[in-house]
Amino acid sequence: MRTTGTVAILAFAALAAAQPPAWPCFRGPNRDGAAQADARPPLEWSNTKNLAWRVALPGPGASSPIVCGDRVFVTCYTGYGAHLDDGGDFKKLVHHLVCVARERGAILWQRAVPGPLPHKARPMQLTEHGFASPTPATDGRAVYCYFGRAGVVAFDLDGKVLWQTDLGEPTKGAPPPTNTVEHKGKVLSLRWGTAASPLVCGDLVLVNASEQSNSIRALDRATGKLRWTYESANLEGCATTPAVVAVGKTQQVVMCLGGAVWGLGLEDGKLRWQVETGTRGGMSPTPVSDAERVYTFGGDGKSFALWLTPRSPQGAATATGERGPVDDRRIAWKGANVDIPSPALHDGKLFLVSQSGIGTVVTSRDGKTLVTGRLEGRTGKVYASPLIAAGRMYVVSRKRGTFVYSADEKLRLLHRNELDDESVFNGSPAVDGPRLFLRSDKFLYCLATRGV
Repeated sequence: MRTTGTVAILAFAALAAAQPPAWPCFRGPNRDGAAQADARPPLEWSNTKNLAWRVALPGPGASSPIVCGDRVFVTCYTGYGAHLDDGGDFKKLVHHLVCVARERGAILWQRAVPGPLPHKARPMQLTEHGFASPTPATDGRAVYCYFGRAGVVAFDLDGKVLWQTDLGEPTKGAPPPTNTVEHKGKVLSLRWGTAASPLVCGDLVLVNASEQSNSIRALDRATGKLRWTYESANLEGCATTPAVVAVGKTQQVVMCLGGAVWGLGLEDGKLRWQVETGTRGGMSPTPVSDAERVYTFGGDGKSFALWLTPRSPQGAATATGERGPVDDRRIAWKGANVDIPSPALHDGKLFLVSQSGIGTVVTSRDGKTLVTGRLEGRTGKVYASPLIAAGRMYVVSRKRGTFVYSADEKLRLLHRNELDDESVFNGSPAVDGPRLFLRSDKFLYCLATRGV
């Protein structure tokens, strides 16, 4: 592992007082896809209506924008992989962090971090999400970016590099993954490129480094030094962002991977519990939680609602050797699943959208399905995760615009919004009061009702 900057601690401590981030990370301030209660993003927009500004980005990306004070941050990539038929030189891949003025849409600064690859990427990665999929995270003092093989890089709000840390390699001789998928008698690789987003919690930056080292890693927020790591071959194909939940007076890191859900101690990374799920394949949706349960989705199988504290009188925690304790008493219910987009949790309901445009609403208490079916308006393929704001559900499709539905058990189509620029939208939206921020493979947009 490497870190850059011998005075990282001093530099970090010398930063100005933290600005309260309006949208600090993937899935927003509560990490559940729901905006603050006072958020009032527009219902309608187009190239001529409620488009506050649009700024061209240096390259494509599938990450979401984040908002901190008067600045919006978004990541991109250049040099390789922008087009399948002319991907460029994989040794010239460069990652970018772009800082944009929230009010006027001007690029304040951008920083480039080389990230050359050891070999050409798979066509699936080039066509579906590229090399800027992890959403950056901020604590109001710094911005933390996960740049694949270039590692995690921390910048101050003016673009100065505070530290850079690589994420290691898998342990040699480790057992192979059991979370495998077969097709026509062959085991398919689940390595489709870095996609999980970093998460800041207290003095740690949590990273799902499945693509580099089959591990979950906790880095010191001030220096980038490794505080703990937990490794498993079954993290292969896992693109979920770590979730942090409160369990009594402690905090735990919840990870959903093929075959199981883990609960790791936040301070030491030790496995506290796991629930076997039987799921297979790549895991993409990020878990969400409330005060009592955590909700996990993804892969080939059921979704799970798990008690943060075991409640079921049936079953018992059993010792399973190297895999740690299995505790089926945590299972509250099993139910509907989704594939790529992460769920949104709001008002006791889970709002689910599949990549094929199927919308589902279930109650968080017992998993009862209130509505399910193809969303009105023919969304086409959806990679972005749904947003709940102002009583509405915003669904950003890849090529057919943004669809706005009622955030209830009816999911009525309220409006379809299109921006006529032939862009592809893979990133999830961000909200700051009356403003909605979208990113495509070409632009970053700010949508706001005129006069607001």
